[in-house]
Amino acid sequence: LAWSMLNAGMPYWGAFLATLAIAFVGGVVIQRVIIRPVENKPILTIVIVTLGLLVICNSVAGWVWTYLQKPFPSPFPREPVRMGNIVFGAHDLGEIAVTLVMLGLLFAFFRFTPLGLAMRAAAQNPVSARLAGVRVDWLLALGWGLAAAIGAIAGAMVAPAVYLEPNMMAGILLYGFAGALVGGISSHGGAVAGGFIVGVLEN
Repeated sequence: LAWSMLNAGMPYWGAFLATLAIAFVGGVVIQRVIIRPVENKPILTIVIVTLGLLVICNSVAGWVWTYLQKPFPSPFPREPVRMGNIVFGAHDLGEIAVTLVMLGLLFAFFRFTPLGLAMRAAAQNPVSARLAGVRVDWLLALGWGLAAAIGAIAGAMVAPAVYLEPNMMAGILLYGFAGALVGGISSHGGAVAGGFIVGVLEN
């Protein structure tokens, strides 16, 4: 979607923000229309529904934009950054910076804001949250929208480093899952640390 907007002449950051907004709305709609009817079903049912949703989304993206690999621009400078004899890609450093900023913002949101605390309560103990007057259904939808927007940011950061294609995130999702398991799947900071550990060990 961002690639189409960029090809239509929209500035990078305009396309970026528009993509985030569309991803957020899409995440909310998916939760309300597809996930909500099965949220009380066995966990295997939810897993199958989300896997089917992934396949459908990838297939629709391939149908609309084809499966040809496309270049995607980076918002960071092309020149590498030199520190002595060590050379870093500007995009790689930018990706790390964006990850750390997003981690800090998420930590602050879920720890210090009433909305973030309510979302944590809705996810961890929906029955008690409902008794406390929390609108659990809408907060879960908001969580899906937030997750979709963060996924859009991840895609925008990854696409310049690999290629743009409907299945481009398949291998990266495996690395992300491995990193989350290594660092602690319930910890934002641990998941990021686990991702760095997996990446360093592989290299």
